[in-house]
Amino acid sequence: MNVIVIVSVVLVVAVIAAVVTMLVWPRPNRTHLTVADLQARLAEEAERLHPDGVEDAAPRELGRSA
Repeated sequence: MNVIVIVSVVLVVAVIAAVVTMLVWPRPNRTHLTVADLQARLAEEAERLHPDGVEDAAPRELGRSA
């Protein structure tokens, strides 16, 4: 009898802890970024990493050697 009560109490505490954790845990941001937003972020990061200025490199096709 005591074992059933102890197991039940442990299960109830585990369920309550899981519910509280789900309610308190921060939810991920589900906003979708556009290509322009991503390019702006990349430009900001490049400026932060190379404050002297970043030259705009011409895109190269894969598989071609210069």
